[in-house]
Amino acid sequence: MSRLKIPTVPKYRKRLGGFGATDVKSNESVLDFNTAAECYNFDCSSGALRPACGIKSHAVVPKDAVRYWVYRYFSDKTGGYVDQYVFQLKNGILRYYDPVLGKTLYISGVAYPPINALNYRLNSKDVLLMSGEGRKLIVWDGTAINEYQNSPTISSMAIHYERLFVTSSAEPTKVFFSDDLDPTNWNVGSDGGGFIELLDERGELNKVVSFGSYLYIFRDHGISRVTAFGDQREFSVLNLFVTTGRIYPSSIATCGAGIMFLASDGLYMFDGYECRRALANLDGLISPNDDCASAYADGKYYLACRMNFRDGKQVGCESGEFVTNGLLAFDPVTGEYSVTRGMDVRFMNKCVYDGEDFLMCRDGTASGVLCADGCRFGAPLPKRWQSPASDFATPDRTKVLRELYIKTDCACNVTLAAGQKQKTVAVKSGDRRVRLNFNGKRVSLAIDCDAGDCEIQAPTVVYSSY
Repeated sequence: MSRLKIPTVPKYRKRLGGFGATDVKSNESVLDFNTAAECYNFDCSSGALRPACGIKSHAVVPKDAVRYWVYRYFSDKTGGYVDQYVFQLKNGILRYYDPVLGKTLYISGVAYPPINALNYRLNSKDVLLMSGEGRKLIVWDGTAINEYQNSPTISSMAIHYERLFVTSSAEPTKVFFSDDLDPTNWNVGSDGGGFIELLDERGELNKVVSFGSYLYIFRDHGISRVTAFGDQREFSVLNLFVTTGRIYPSSIATCGAGIMFLASDGLYMFDGYECRRALANLDGLISPNDDCASAYADGKYYLACRMNFRDGKQVGCESGEFVTNGLLAFDPVTGEYSVTRGMDVRFMNKCVYDGEDFLMCRDGTASGVLCADGCRFGAPLPKRWQSPASDFATPDRTKVLRELYIKTDCACNVTLAAGQKQKTVAVKSGDRRVRLNFNGKRVSLAIDCDAGDCEIQAPTVVYSSY
C-alpha cells in the first residue's frame, strides 16, 4: 500500500540582533534589516527600544522663561557662593530669583532682544556679562545693571585669555576685543581694546568660540583661527576651513575634544584643525536653516532643528505652529544618536544650580529641563521604529511570516508591510509569541508605542519561503 507524501515547508528564523538607529540616506535595498529606515522618540543605543529625550518641568526653571542662565557669585552675607538664576520673559524683560530673600525680582523694566550671557569676575566681583542683537555690552552684578555705550553692538561673545572677544552684525567683517582683564574698556589702543578685520571669501563673522589655546571665528562659509595669548601686537590670524555651504551660528557648540555645527550641506565636527562630516546618513531628515538651537551636556551634542519625516503625520508640536520639530542627541565619542520628534525647542543652556546639572530647554510656550522619559511635560510622545523593506536574501521567493517572538514591558503595535499591503497586530506586555500569517517578497516591520517609559527587545521572526 502506497503512502501519501505530504511535502514539508522549511521554517527559518530571522532575528534582528538589535535595533539600529536611523539611516535615511541609503537606499533601503542595501540596508540591514535591523537598521531603521525611520525611527523617532526611541533610543536604540542599547540594542533595545527605550524612550528618547523628553522635557519636564523643574522647580528652579520658570515655565515662562524663554531664556535662562545661572549667575554664581560670592555673598558676603552668607560667607559663601550663591547660585542665582536669571531669566528672560517673552516680552524681553529680565528677572532673577534671589535665594537669600526667596523672591523673584525684576532686574529692570527694559525690554531687551534675546539675551546671551556668561559669568565673569570683574574687579574682584562676580558679574554676568550679557549681550543681545543690536545692544552694547550689558553687565549685571547682582544688584545693578549697566550697558556700556563704548562697546560695539554684540551678536556673539567669548572670554579668551581674559579679554572679551565679540562679533557685531553692524560691522560683520570685524572681530572686536576688549582691554586685557577689563571687558568694559573698548577704547582702541595698545593699552586698551581693538579689532581685527577679515575680508575674504569666507564671508561675515558670526560667532566667536574659545577652544583650547585659540579663538575660533565662525563665518558664513568658513572658520578662522586667532592666536591671542596676551600682547595684542602679537595677535595673528589663520584661515582654516572654507565651504560652499552656510554655517548656522545657533548650531555651534563646543563638545569636549571638538566643536559641532550644522551647515547647509550637513553636520560637521571640527577638531581645531580640520572639519569632517558627521552623521551623513541623516542628510534629508535634517532641514538646515537658521532656526535652530544647540548645547553640549552629559557627553552629548544636542541640536534642535527642523526635520522632514515625510509621512504626513502630526506628532506633538507638529499639530500647531512650530519653529523646530526635531531634537538630535549625538554622542561624538561612540557615534550613537537618537531623534526626538514633536518638541519645539527654541533655546537650550547647560546649567549648574545648587550642585545640580541640567539642560534647560524652551519648548514652544513652556520651559523645563531635558530628560529621558519620552514625554513632553508628562504627555507621552508617540514612538516609532521601522525597518527597511527586506527580501531576506531571497529576492525571487515569496516569504510567509508566520510568527513573531518579542519581549516588551509595554503594549505596542507591530505592523508588517509589503508594497501597498500591510497588517497591524496589537502586542501586550510580556514575553509574547504573535501569529502573523503575512506574505510578500519584500517585507518591512514597524513597531509603534504610545507609552512614556518602555523597553522593547529585538524580536525574532519565524518565516518560510516558496
